[in-house]
Amino acid sequence: MLTLLLTTLFAVPIGVELIADPDFEQGFKVYDPKPGKQVVRRVLQWGHAADTPVWGLAQWSSKHSLAETTLERLPSGTVRFADPAKTVTVGSRSEGTPRLSLALDGRAEWGTTARKPGEPWPHLLVSQRFSNDCPRLDALTSLDFSVSARLARSKRFEPQGYDPHIHAAQFLIFFTVQNLNRESPGYGDFLWLGVPVYDDRDRPELSIIGGDQDHGKLIYTPARADYTGGDITSGEWVTFAADLLPLARRALAEAWQRGFLKDSQAVADYRLGGMNMGWEMTGSHLVEMEIRDLGLRAIPR
Repeated sequence: MLTLLLTTLFAVPIGVELIADPDFEQGFKVYDPKPGKQVVRRVLQWGHAADTPVWGLAQWSSKHSLAETTLERLPSGTVRFADPAKTVTVGSRSEGTPRLSLALDGRAEWGTTARKPGEPWPHLLVSQRFSNDCPRLDALTSLDFSVSARLARSKRFEPQGYDPHIHAAQFLIFFTVQNLNRESPGYGDFLWLGVPVYDDRDRPELSIIGGDQDHGKLIYTPARADYTGGDITSGEWVTFAADLLPLARRALAEAWQRGFLKDSQAVADYRLGGMNMGWEMTGSHLVEMEIRDLGLRAIPR
């Protein structure tokens, strides 16, 4: 009986949880809105948080800054901070309470006219580098990702110049598939692997493969059906879950075929390096997304 129990225990791959502080209890490093460098303008913490936050809070190209806000504490234990365009809320541990809410009002960014082609657009993102090193992709059995999301608000405004082809609200999750072999000539190079949580233009079946103009990197975003059969526009909680390992391998194959990651085509050089999650706003929309049950476990062979 003891032998059977030990065999069963050791046969279960425990793996490594890659996402640190998935409940956002240690706060945020708030970055300056100017894109290009992660300049920390403020550290926002509350409660008994003692460690340096692992989450960065990016607000690229926003006309307002969350670094200048006052932290609100609500009777429920929830904390909130907001500027004229953006609101970040971190929930209490109450059952069913969203752990994180990200809201963005494009009208406070663009006013009464629509964004013009070529203009930068505001972001509201949380991001982190994975402090627990992800094993090499070729040494893994799976990369088990899961998160629950609820679209709390989404209202589109169509000011003068509105064009649905270029004016949108998107909530996305991206992971970096990165060459982290210091002996490789391609060390540091990466691609983006995406999770298309929401797009107000409602393109659930669209798989997107393209280039990131800011970084010159491949963006590989599978269709939403690779992650969920739920309807994020329902206003109900929807779980997005997938083994990211085969998706990361597909993304690498696409990158090599298209001339990206030229300095290494060895899968053993690549790992997941980090993630970001949140809004990109090219339109005049009022949106809010709630998040809970975030996790990413690397299961070794």
